[in-house]
Amino acid sequence: MLQGWRARIGQIRPATAIEGAEEWRTVTPVGVAYADARTIVPKVDQGGLKVMMEQVVTAAKQLATAKVDIIVQCGAPGIFLEGTGRNAEVVRQITDATNIPAITMMEAMIDALRAVGATRVAVCSTYTDSVNAALGTYLEAHQVGVRAMKGLQLTDPYDSSLHGDDVSYRMGREVFRMAGGKVDAILVSCGTFRTFQMLQYLENDTGVPVISSNQASLWRALRGCGLKDIIPNLGSLWTRA
Repeated sequence: MLQGWRARIGQIRPATAIEGAEEWRTVTPVGVAYADARTIVPKVDQGGLKVMMEQVVTAAKQLATAKVDIIVQCGAPGIFLEGTGRNAEVVRQITDATNIPAITMMEAMIDALRAVGATRVAVCSTYTDSVNAALGTYLEAHQVGVRAMKGLQLTDPYDSSLHGDDVSYRMGREVFRMAGGKVDAILVSCGTFRTFQMLQYLENDTGVPVISSNQASLWRALRGCGLKDIIPNLGSLWTRA
């Protein structure tokens, strides 16, 4: 039987981001398979992410040889650091090169926030303050107000892998408190920042939906393939759309 007989999803991830790909695989629905392509990210800053994005089309062409049904560009800072027009440009570049539908992790996060009706968020990430500021500007441009934000101040992409679900949980609760609880959702940004084991608990303990980079991009990829699976314990997003 063909691997991925319901859907074959191509993912373009930073080479250091083992955690994100493995999170997807731990919850893979029956009949879904993934093909991986990797990009080098020298540093999580404007220059390093520019290098990453220059490799995206080549990576997409690699995935096309696996006959994937959709391609997901992971690495949200590569989009939001370049402003609101960058998403459409990257999607166009991928689809022009492969003739395969494409989405980005950043696009998936925005779609997920809209699906849960969030217009005010508390944000935690692995990023530096300057990178977080660009994320905040991008969110605001998409009618999502940021009420609190905190990052781990990491610039080495590998270092994000050293922080697990316990860290993302504590940061999520912290930014929720910083916002006085007056938010519609908590956003956890970074595809290497592990969240899958804590999502249901952070939602239970704060009473608001929690959106994370890996959760949102998997949700959006499956929905983009026409699959309506609800994955248990990955947050209320899956029951909203």
